[in-house]
Amino acid sequence: MKAIISIVALAILMQFALAASFTQYYPTANQTGAFYNGSVITYDYTGSYSCYPPLSSISPSATTNESAYPCYAGIASNSSQALPDWILVPAYAGMSVFGVNGTNGMPVFRNSTVYVNCGAGNSSTMCASDPKFVYSPSFAMIENSIGVRSFEGLPNGIMPLPAHSHLINDTFHNDPIPWYVVIVYVLDPNIMPNVTNGKCTQVVASNVSNPTVNCLTSLAAIKRAMQTEDNATINANIGNPVWDAMGKPSTEVYIPNDTSQSEVGKPNTNMVIPFAAESYNFYSSKQTSSLSTTIVSQSSRHAGSATDEITVLAIIIVIAVALYAVLRSKGKKH
Repeated sequence: MKAIISIVALAILMQFALAASFTQYYPTANQTGAFYNGSVITYDYTGSYSCYPPLSSISPSATTNESAYPCYAGIASNSSQALPDWILVPAYAGMSVFGVNGTNGMPVFRNSTVYVNCGAGNSSTMCASDPKFVYSPSFAMIENSIGVRSFEGLPNGIMPLPAHSHLINDTFHNDPIPWYVVIVYVLDPNIMPNVTNGKCTQVVASNVSNPTVNCLTSLAAIKRAMQTEDNATINANIGNPVWDAMGKPSTEVYIPNDTSQSEVGKPNTNMVIPFAAESYNFYSSKQTSSLSTTIVSQSSRHAGSATDEITVLAIIIVIAVALYAVLRSKGKKH
């Protein structure tokens, strides 16, 4: 009996250890990670989002949604707020970027969790300074392509802000300023950086000589990727309604309303987020717990944290039951 109690205690401890190890990927109330010039840095949020100019001035057909859902994505905007903040949405992960069949709001691609700086809007891992829901004509097309009029009862074209990572090209001396958002749909998983170290890993077959050369940790990489044709995009997105709604582009990234490298800094949302950029690695600073000492590659962690925890717990329960049977059998012999 003592052995069984010990095993059960070990199972509980391992559950806590697994939970703690995954929290290192998640944003805190006022901070998250980002990429700057090839490095992983930290965002210190100094306030909540604003969405201006109003949706009604850009898309009159969507005015019925404007009062309750004022934020939009994928539409050209004339925002003049400070500097651009490119958000990298792993669109190749399909509907999981909106929290559908994801891991606590984190996307999943081919049974692997894709850890990003901010989970899907309205999830437990979303960044608190972001809007929960946004309108986009692309979202309406996604809904049409999958044969639904609305997403979870929301108005047509309104969906959770997609899960994403951040990239900036100027720290503005680490001063808190408002940053306007440019949405970048990443279609090639080979160039989506690991949030903890900014490295990319080839996970899909490619016809380019160096499939990870455009790893998206700098503005230069975004510019190259938006003009790089790669069959990895097709290989990764067959059957993906998000890709279908965009017209099935073959480039490594797709940036709505930005058709050339010179336009890459033009806002295609009306979202403005205030924060200060700090030079230290947000994820390294979170690795202080004795239960979370190992970085797990986003490209090799299979089936997500929830499935991993269930698997470990199931194995321990099987061992406990087997040990109990052995001990009981020995007791009967005596």
